[in-house]
Amino acid sequence: MKLLTLSTIQQEFSDLIVSRIGDDCEILGFGSVDLYQPGDLIFLDAEHAPDSLFANPPAAIVTTSKLAENLSANKELGVLVCEDVRLAHALIRQRYDDDNLHEHEWPRIHPSAVIHESVQLPDSVTVGPGSVIGCDTRLGERLVVQANVVIENNVKIGDDSLIQSSVFIGRGAVVGKRVIIKPGSIIGAEGFGFSPDQDKHFHRVPQKGIVVIEDDVVIGSNCNIDRATYGETRISRGTKLDALCHIAHNVFIDKDCIVVAQTGVAGSSRLGKRVIVSGQSAISDHKTVTDDVVLVHRCGVTEDILEPGMYAATPAQPFNEYIRNIAIYHKLHKLRHDFNSLAKQVKKLVTGSS
Repeated sequence: MKLLTLSTIQQEFSDLIVSRIGDDCEILGFGSVDLYQPGDLIFLDAEHAPDSLFANPPAAIVTTSKLAENLSANKELGVLVCEDVRLAHALIRQRYDDDNLHEHEWPRIHPSAVIHESVQLPDSVTVGPGSVIGCDTRLGERLVVQANVVIENNVKIGDDSLIQSSVFIGRGAVVGKRVIIKPGSIIGAEGFGFSPDQDKHFHRVPQKGIVVIEDDVVIGSNCNIDRATYGETRISRGTKLDALCHIAHNVFIDKDCIVVAQTGVAGSSRLGKRVIVSGQSAISDHKTVTDDVVLVHRCGVTEDILEPGMYAATPAQPFNEYIRNIAIYHKLHKLRHDFNSLAKQVKKLVTGSS
């Protein structure tokens, strides 16, 4: 790592860093609260600093103003004060402590790559071993295509994107700038479309649409995003998919959504802006989930959700209602016992009066 000082970080992230405590110092690396070297910069947003930080301090700490007061007694420790340590952690490490994927052991364009003669490769593009790039594909600057990637014909990929090993991108797909697609994901394969006849034999419906992935999207490992039957399947700007997600044909996911592992979104459904879908959730076909909805506890969406808020269970219900229902559920045995006792008493009363 090139020479880096605490004052350099403060200057370059002046919109995040509120102030600096202590002298300027050189940063030799980055570490966590539990795993760091003496010259490292670490990020601390816990309520209390562990004792080890005072016994064997790192070079510097990024922390909140409240925690900075407890650390100011150590004059040898540099402290950068900010109010959003998690965001500072992400942006500072992206700037100074990320992988340089253009530096590797292979030639910039590996000899085993198969690239159609119609493709014009910018000088800043890297293509790894065994990758295949189809005709009339357009590639942006500083794109990295790792090993064994298949990019079919007429695909467009924007600047500074990363296509990791064993990714498939189907014909006509549009991938924006600064997109990351992690290993094993399939973008734009044919969706699951079949029509039955009177004898219940199923017949394939050709899927002729495309997939559009906008800028700053991250697609986790082993995800599957189906191309549309007609038109497009679209993942909008800033959305992040965890591993093992399935997005079916003609789905529209709006900006800045989070979709966590093992989630399925069925065909032609629409997710609004800033929707968060927790792991192992499911959304039925042709459903709408409005902006600022959070789905938790393996939520199953079987009807449209048109009001912002947190929802849980199957069928989806508002979270507070779900919690009340769960509380009742755990009392069902007692309620049944009480009901049976009351039924017996009523029966005795009725029998006695007759």
